[in-house]
Amino acid sequence: MKKQILLFLSLVVSGSLLAQTKGFISFEENGLYGFKDKKGNVMIKPEYQHAMEFTKSGVAFVVLKNKWVCINHKNNVLLESFLYDNGPDYISERLARFVENGKMGFHNERCQKVIKATYDFVYPFENGYAIVCNGCELKPEGEHKRIVGGLYGLINRKGKLVVPVVSDAILSVDAKKKTAEVKEGGKTGKVNWK
Repeated sequence: MKKQILLFLSLVVSGSLLAQTKGFISFEENGLYGFKDKKGNVMIKPEYQHAMEFTKSGVAFVVLKNKWVCINHKNNVLLESFLYDNGPDYISERLARFVENGKMGFHNERCQKVIKATYDFVYPFENGYAIVCNGCELKPEGEHKRIVGGLYGLINRKGKLVVPVVSDAILSVDAKKKTAEVKEGGKTGKVNWK
């Protein structure tokens, strides 16, 4: 009985993984990764340091020159992902962060850029809003990095600033009441938006 359950679970897991690949499966050769079709034909030659499988959206994240990038089936690089926890940024509210020319923006599940990279740092979306900053820096702190300095604001899912980038910090956001608790010049206060 245990063997039957394990076989069933392994078939479900492998079936769901294959369903996500859109017909391309990663493989390794001489320490580099590429992709083959279901017949075993090499579709993308091994040139990547690491590779994740293609998603249902038709994209895959791979490591190229020590950076996580998103590619399509034609092996075109669509964008550079923000590095989060040693991998590409995760999707939050159908958007993830990307990096371009030292700035950050947001992309969708198909790696289409939907909010331009115009900020020095952006936090993931939460309840329809994301905190953004300019003039801030990522400072190494052990294995991780910490954001220091800069001025902060808030954008909605369309990329529109609802709270201007003028605060020393955004301490909390109440999406239902459309208010944010901000810190400016050592004082805290509330900002409302429509």
